[in-house]
Amino acid sequence: MRAIIFHHLQQAECALAAAAGLQRPITLLTAPGAAGYGGPGFYLAMVEQARQSHPEAEFRAILDCGTDSAMAQMALHLGWRCLVLGGKGTVREKVRQIAGAYEAEVLARAPKALDPGAGAADITEQCRSFLNRL
Repeated sequence: MRAIIFHHLQQAECALAAAAGLQRPITLLTAPGAAGYGGPGFYLAMVEQARQSHPEAEFRAILDCGTDSAMAQMALHLGWRCLVLGGKGTVREKVRQIAGAYEAEVLARAPKALDPGAGAADITEQCRSFLNRL
């Protein structure tokens, strides 16, 4: 599943529009460490709004928590089901155990992804082109 980094709502909506139009599943990924500066609730609200705009899109969403295990635990409690948590493996393993209760996944690193940059607005064509490359 191809991953696209989103920095704001319009990018998330464009990515889901492209995925729905091409009938391809995608991964919506926050920028590295985004949970620390936007907060898990903020990004979850964006994902939910994008989902409402494009209910036909098949996707998963990943929140990048950097190395902040407390932020990762908060994100799980708020409803995130896939996280990136860098840092020490022992800490990540403890968070993975907690994530198991939520049926969630904790990744050591983010998947490779298209990053349109925070300043880009309408990235629909860029996402279509990216998703068409196999």
